[in-house]
Amino acid sequence: MDKKKIIFVEPSGAPSNVFAKFMTIPLLGPLYLATYARKAGHDAIVFNENIMKRSITASELADADILCLSCLTSTINRGKAIAKEYKSVRASAGKPSHAMVGGIHASMMPEDVTDDFDQVIIGEAENIFIDCIEGRITDHLVHGTPVEDLNTLPIPDFSTLLDPRKRTVMPILTSRGCPYDCSFCSVTEMFGQSYRYQSPERVMEEVMTHAHDGTKWIFFVDDHFAANFSRTDRLLDLMIEHKFKVPWSAQVRTEVTKNEAFVAKMRQAGCKMVYVGFESVNPATLKDFNKRQTVEDIRRSIEVFRRHSISIHGMFMLGSDTDSVEVFDSTRKFSREMGIDFAQYTILTPLPGTRLFKQFEQEGRLLHRDWTLYDGLHTVHAPRLMTPSELQNGMIDCFNDFYNYFNAVNDAIEAVGRTVSAIFRSLHTKTFFPSFYPTFMKMAGKHIVRQFVRKNQHYFTYLRQQAVSRIQRPQAEKTKDSTLQ
Repeated sequence: MDKKKIIFVEPSGAPSNVFAKFMTIPLLGPLYLATYARKAGHDAIVFNENIMKRSITASELADADILCLSCLTSTINRGKAIAKEYKSVRASAGKPSHAMVGGIHASMMPEDVTDDFDQVIIGEAENIFIDCIEGRITDHLVHGTPVEDLNTLPIPDFSTLLDPRKRTVMPILTSRGCPYDCSFCSVTEMFGQSYRYQSPERVMEEVMTHAHDGTKWIFFVDDHFAANFSRTDRLLDLMIEHKFKVPWSAQVRTEVTKNEAFVAKMRQAGCKMVYVGFESVNPATLKDFNKRQTVEDIRRSIEVFRRHSISIHGMFMLGSDTDSVEVFDSTRKFSREMGIDFAQYTILTPLPGTRLFKQFEQEGRLLHRDWTLYDGLHTVHAPRLMTPSELQNGMIDCFNDFYNYFNAVNDAIEAVGRTVSAIFRSLHTKTFFPSFYPTFMKMAGKHIVRQFVRKNQHYFTYLRQQAVSRIQRPQAEKTKDSTLQ
């Protein structure tokens, strides 16, 4: 077997997405595959353009016997450009080239990438990747098979990642698939509704590799960290037994707060932040999304997490077919009144592979197919109860209402008060002290949103030209949505 030089690239997003520069947690797919490649005796390195804060160079591409790209829908255009440049520099040097692509976009829409790559990996690649790079599988379209036993996945070798800084936030994946089936989500199309997971002992083995390596934070990147309650409960027990001290965060659903003792154990085990897909404060939208949660579930979850000193990163999605312009006011009001620490507002985006994409495509409601703008921050479809421009401006207004100096000062004052109270409580019982990080982010967020607006003026002009939705718009003044007032 010839030793090959394999370069993996996770492309950057479009310059118009100013938030991309803060995306410093790499996709784990390329790291798993690079780990497999090294174990098989090949030279493998992972370039992440967001982390490097630069583009991969022609000289770096020229060294690759095989180029592997992992692309989201919003990064596929950049991925195609990298593949084109790679083939050009290799041809100029009189060397053969082999470009492969995988990831969610290629898996959901392989016909979009077949002309740009020598091999397209559809689905999970771990079981077939070595056969592809060593020439035993030569098909143009290669269908991967799910990894049924996730305990067999290697612990990712982060030394494969070209990173100019010492990595202090470590992503860990413990499961794949989701038992839920939200209409806007492509997770179930990619990984299925069968929830596959690693054993608590296997997860703990990986967690403990970061106990003394300088890691400051662990992020469990599972789509739903606690979908199997008993498994996660056992993992929390192990973290407590091992006296694991590195703080961590995870993505969960509101339902975990139905068991407050479980939330208390999460905090005891080191959880300091949760990312929760609230999605909407409009009951009709939650139903439309097939979210299987209510506004009261959202309220309860915030109250329970706050009681246990776990910070909340609330994620909202705006622009469903049951949202009118009133949803922006109600979402802003809800975010302020409920006191969530961080808010992420996105625009409903019909990603390839979702039921939503198929619906909007059939109805002629996709404004365009410029994939770089399918990032959750740009309106790319014609909403039913508002114009595309109203949806875009509404999202920006939500960001501006949450991330500003006034809210930052209020957060700081509240944090000082909670700190003083915590000091007195700590004299008698174990106490968790508040963080001033939300204050900092509310100040920084104001500038990030301002940058986003400045860089997207041309696109906003385009949206204003779509003043009338392609769908017959009801008279807004006579139509009320069921948004929580």
